[in-house]
Amino acid sequence: MNPKISIFAPAHRPQNWMDLYKSIGENDVEFELVFVGPNQPDYRLPNNFRFIRSLVKPAQCVEIALRNTTADLVMNFADDCMFKGSRPLDRLYETYKNYNNDKIILSCKYMLDGEDQSGCAYFSKSDSIEGAYDKSTPLMPLCGLMSRNLLMSIGGIDKNFIAIMYDADIAMRVYALGGDVILSDVFLEEDKDKSAGSELCNEFWEHDKGLLNSLWRKNRKGKNQ
Repeated sequence: MNPKISIFAPAHRPQNWMDLYKSIGENDVEFELVFVGPNQPDYRLPNNFRFIRSLVKPAQCVEIALRNTTADLVMNFADDCMFKGSRPLDRLYETYKNYNNDKIILSCKYMLDGEDQSGCAYFSKSDSIEGAYDKSTPLMPLCGLMSRNLLMSIGGIDKNFIAIMYDADIAMRVYALGGDVILSDVFLEEDKDKSAGSELCNEFWEHDKGLLNSLWRKNRKGKNQ
């Protein structure tokens, strides 16, 4: 049976992957995972979990992963996060279908150290941490579920990003089409202990946030203008 959801990611920490996979748990919705990155796992992956080795930058790994997905709905992910709660994909799929709108991105909620941090996921008109709570700017998705056809039709991942912010750029393109970002009831938790070896936000914030700002802060039709 063909999967209904493809989870795709730039990934380089194979020691985390099976914990992430197990956090998905039992679901009636068929799914697959497509991870792309430099580090080959030293164990056998499940049949619905594919790894493609590549040494290119993370944003390009995301594009490679996306192009190798097969489901109608796709969901970008990170390999230092895990689902919380039961049947997350069933819940996401049902919620997405209930909207009957292929121009939405259905976002997960963000949990850090056991606390709901979903209120900080905004585009922000400033570059400060406090700006991330600016609700006058558009809601940004976390591991958003969306139509693969929509994502491909708007150009996929912008190759000019290095490692982060490409998902915010995608959200802004969806807003520009008259679409929306919807917050689901499914939580993801970031585990700082699983982020060992790289903190992409710290390493590439200046470049990728600057690129995002240059694309969407001036003379654009984004929702926050």
